[in-house]
Amino acid sequence: MEENTTIINETEENTTADTGDGEGRSRRKGRIKLIAAFAAGFAACLAVFAIALYPAGLGKIISQDDYDYYEKLNERYGKYNNIMEMIDRDPLVKKVPEAVSEDSIREMVENLGDPYAAYYTPEEYAEFTRNFNADYVGIGILVEQNDQGLFVMQVYDDGPAQKAGMQPGDEIVRVDNVVPENIDDAVSRMTGEEGTKVTVTVKRNGEELDLKMKRAAINLDSVAYTVSEEDPDVGYIRIAIFAEDTCDEFKDAVEELQDKGCDKFILDLRDNGGGLTQASLDIADYLLPECMIMTEIDKDGSEKEYKSEKSAADLDMVVLVNENTASASEILTAAIKDNKAGTVIGTKTYGKGVTQMSHQFQDGYAIKLTITEYLTPNGDHVQNKGIEPDIAATNEDILDKALDELKD
Repeated sequence: MEENTTIINETEENTTADTGDGEGRSRRKGRIKLIAAFAAGFAACLAVFAIALYPAGLGKIISQDDYDYYEKLNERYGKYNNIMEMIDRDPLVKKVPEAVSEDSIREMVENLGDPYAAYYTPEEYAEFTRNFNADYVGIGILVEQNDQGLFVMQVYDDGPAQKAGMQPGDEIVRVDNVVPENIDDAVSRMTGEEGTKVTVTVKRNGEELDLKMKRAAINLDSVAYTVSEEDPDVGYIRIAIFAEDTCDEFKDAVEELQDKGCDKFILDLRDNGGGLTQASLDIADYLLPECMIMTEIDKDGSEKEYKSEKSAADLDMVVLVNENTASASEILTAAIKDNKAGTVIGTKTYGKGVTQMSHQFQDGYAIKLTITEYLTPNGDHVQNKGIEPDIAATNEDILDKALDELKD
């Protein structure tokens, strides 16, 4: 209607220039009204026609976004769909091929070159998400996959794996004498019914070890805390994994330790393999004043900044890290270090500077893909580089150095 109106206005201007008498102006106004009425009637008929087409199965008006989606779908898979339709019409076909098999999708995802990409069955995805709810049946470890293989990133306290002697850094080579195809296959084989037995073969310092254990319910508190035995003014807080309730648990730990007289804190992120990115961002926001937490960069180069608000816990704090401090725990470490909110002590961190997104489909299957790389507040890359500590320390002397730093 706007386009027709514009044309009419242009016609009115041209006609006015051609004729100057009053009678002509009257005739022109009549023609204009007639054209406007025709245009309005035509638009109304067109709308009725479009509405009538849809119930008749002849068409539907869709949004531009939907149109763009189906146009892209046709560009990518239109030929394949045409072939399938032709096969359906072939009278000699004895077996119609499956449209897209789950195995072919899994193979496609595994060959993307993204070591963190995964395609999950409904059962596998349930196990995957249980890790972030800190409640599942398994052996109590966090596993990471890279180009060299499957490695134990974290061994949870008092779990079957710890009791069997498993250690962070162990390479998982077999589960019940079967070589896992990928991280999801390994997780699926190590989880199961409570009380059932499983043998995990790991490689450590070039030697293979068979570790036998029974699966158990893992009710993991993502945050553990206590008052330092050496110094009653120091509160010790360990974050094992970043799960849904981790930020609330962390805040509760700080408040309880402060009630006990602690005004200095040790935050232990050693062997923390990561978890939910949002949980680490929430804790950074709680700890820090108004400042940059991190910057995400997607494949197209678009940037998204994450900043903390003005309020801050303002704790006198040191952060403990090691070579197994990874992903979400590196986000928190870098935010504290770059904003000079605490001293980082230990060894260089793992170097996982990318984030993943998981999406579950209506049939229960799910996919996990890398979506962004993140930069520290100072603009440094973490992927394959890690974060250097402010003070180097081994596990043997790290607590002593932490206490010394807090006394200065």
